[in-house]
Amino acid sequence: MPVNQLPLVSVVIPAYNRPHYLKTALISVINQTYPNLEVIICDDSTNDEVQTMVIPFLKNFPYIKYFKNERNFFIENWHKCFSLASGEFINYLMDDDVFHINKIEYMMSYLLSNKEITLATSYRPVIDQNGNNGIPIEATQKIVDNTTIFEGKQLGNYVLTNCLNVIGEPTTVLFRKRDLKEKFGYYKGKQYVCLNDVATWLSLLSKGKAVYIADPLSYFRMHSGQNSHSVDIALYAVKEWLDLIIDSRQDGFLNSVHLFKTALHTHRQHVQNLIPYYQDASLQTAITEVIQRIDSLLSAM
Repeated sequence: MPVNQLPLVSVVIPAYNRPHYLKTALISVINQTYPNLEVIICDDSTNDEVQTMVIPFLKNFPYIKYFKNERNFFIENWHKCFSLASGEFINYLMDDDVFHINKIEYMMSYLLSNKEITLATSYRPVIDQNGNNGIPIEATQKIVDNTTIFEGKQLGNYVLTNCLNVIGEPTTVLFRKRDLKEKFGYYKGKQYVCLNDVATWLSLLSKGKAVYIADPLSYFRMHSGQNSHSVDIALYAVKEWLDLIIDSRQDGFLNSVHLFKTALHTHRQHVQNLIPYYQDASLQTAITEVIQRIDSLLSAM
């Protein structure tokens, strides 16, 4: 198909203070085999290092567009990226992750050939701060050996009953812009912060099918500069998983007592397991409150 007949894919990057990693991420987009792309970078950095790094790219690649925020937008930066995107399709790219060279082309082949697919994802290996093979975590384990098309509710139920984001971080997923009716990270009118990706995946899965590509099409970087280990993020996570379990039933997920109970029991165990690792008083209070909410829901069945 000629380039001008291929749908435009917007790769949107909410950047923050990581010019070295962002340069690698940006090169992985430039090298994509899919030819009709635009790149939207919205820079939330506290300094000009990202801007300085990006300037040479802007001169050589006119499809890259850069915006420096006048203040720190945090989660609103994700919404700004989305609103500025012109593409029919959207793929977020975290500024420290990396695309495989064939990622967009391979995923688009499924999305264009099957209109029922609203979410394309893939196996995503872990890399370390130097780009070397990292230690896999439970969420990044390959869920099938061969590329598989799932019913949306089926894959969503797997995520919810295991309280595990096997679908992937924002980098991993490609979707149609029109299929996301709420802002990124919103679900049932609520903005999720820690689980903004899972909330968005549930929204997309409620509307159609998902393809899980067994080949590694992106790489999830784990490094010391991430905020995923902070107390605040852990506090958000324990609350947000429970909210997603409850609210997802409005879309037909967890549509049996057995599935709902399984999700609640799994989350209760996960939350219980956090106790030895987080001694912060606010997190301890949050853990206790979540466990009490779960027990109340279970006792009411």
